[in-house]
Amino acid sequence: MLQKKNVKLGDIAKALDVSIVTVSNALQGKKGVSQALREKIQETASAMGYQGKTKERKEQGSYIIGVAVAEKYVKEFPSFYMDLYQRIAAEVQKKGHLTVLEVVTYEKETLQEPFEAFAEQKIAGLILIGELKKAYIQAVRVYGAPVVCVDYYDIYEDIDYIITDGFGGMNEVTEFLLEQGYRDLMFVGTPCATKNITDRYLGYHKALRQAGIQDAWIRVLPDRDFENGDYRIRIELPGKLPEAFVCNCDKTAGILIKKLEEQGIRVPEDVSVAGFDDYKAQLPGDIQLTTYENDEKILAQISVDTLLKRIEGKGRAGGVRIVGGRLVLGNTVKMRREQ
Repeated sequence: MLQKKNVKLGDIAKALDVSIVTVSNALQGKKGVSQALREKIQETASAMGYQGKTKERKEQGSYIIGVAVAEKYVKEFPSFYMDLYQRIAAEVQKKGHLTVLEVVTYEKETLQEPFEAFAEQKIAGLILIGELKKAYIQAVRVYGAPVVCVDYYDIYEDIDYIITDGFGGMNEVTEFLLEQGYRDLMFVGTPCATKNITDRYLGYHKALRQAGIQDAWIRVLPDRDFENGDYRIRIELPGKLPEAFVCNCDKTAGILIKKLEEQGIRVPEDVSVAGFDDYKAQLPGDIQLTTYENDEKILAQISVDTLLKRIEGKGRAGGVRIVGGRLVLGNTVKMRREQ
């Protein structure tokens, strides 16, 4: 078999009449390939001159790391995920490597139009920020490069997931409000829009159930229309205000506070508001949000370190890793009891 330059996984798959996924799994030592076929694929790859992305980048002394984030998360300013990307890019650069950003449109994410992500680059590894459609994730997995998902998790065993503590953190925020004597609470967010919001809603729900409040499931104010692919935050104030709003993210909390103030409703004098992320959302005046801090710096460091280990063949994907945070007290919750 003639040796080829720049041999791709697809070339090997075509030569052996197997799928690209099978070739990728065989060359990375993953499950799902018989030993006989694995050896045949390895022999064919060697004969064709396939070196693999990791070896190519090692010889050059640096890697190119692909980073993908859905367009829906970065359309509006400020964007938590764009800030997170900048931290990841800085961490990658500090270690002597480069990043290439792919902002994934809805059409690309749902594979409505043919595309090849990072087509002009030889990517050593991928970091996916936030929740992306499964079709897109499956499409990039065939590259055979290690993948780390940040602030999102799923069931793929060949991917590392580095996530914030949405469930535990929101449970802590809600328990804090309960300890202050609040009983009439409302969750602000569309629970099924993303797994992150679902986890945060469930943390809120659990705290209320443990406090003996049984109707937590109806105490929800949606903030986005996920069914139509529209993730822009829009809030309609309820006819009857609760004692306190528990928001799924600081951006939602900031928009909510602005709407309340436009109606002459004071925060926290008339109603309290708590957020999540400690994202420094743009708030009017001297408002400092009571929220739950997610440490972006640690999240970026762990994600980059994990990906580099996988690129260099150190261990296999380790499942889900939760990065804990802490409650941050601001001035948007009226304190009823001393801490």
